[in-house]
Amino acid sequence: MQEHVIKETEKSESADKMNNYLTHSLENYLEIIYVMKNSEDSVRVTDLANRLSFSKASVNKAINTLKQKGMVIQEKYGKIILTEDGLEIAKSIYEKHELLSRFFTEILGVNPCIAYVDACKAEHILSLETLNGIKKFLSKIDKQF
Repeated sequence: MQEHVIKETEKSESADKMNNYLTHSLENYLEIIYVMKNSEDSVRVTDLANRLSFSKASVNKAINTLKQKGMVIQEKYGKIILTEDGLEIAKSIYEKHELLSRFFTEILGVNPCIAYVDACKAEHILSLETLNGIKKFLSKIDKQF
C-alpha cells in the first residue's frame, strides 16, 4: 500500500514538473517581457507582436500558456505583468543572455550581433556548471583589470 502511494506521488510531481515546463520560446517571451518592462510603462500583446514581428494571435497563444503556468497575469486586452515566478525565470534567462553575450564578444571576439543571436540560443541549453564556469572565468578577467 505504501509503495503505491509513493508511485502516485512521484507521478503527481512529474505531472507538476511537466505542467510548469517552459519551452525555449516561452522562456524567450518571459525575457522579452522583462526587458520591455524595464524600458516601457507597460507591455501588451500588440507591443510584443510588433517587437517580435509575430501575429497577435501567436503572441496571444503564448501569453495564454504563460498565464496557465502562472508566469504572467493579464486582464483581457490589458497589460502583461510577470508574476513572482515569471520574474524570477525572466531575470535568470536575461542574466544568462548577458553573461554569454559578454563572453562571446569580449573573450571570443565574436561580432556583437552574432553574439546576441548565439547567446539567445545557448542560454536555454547550457548547464549551470558551464554557465558558472564562464561566470568565474569572467570574474577572474575582471579582477586582472
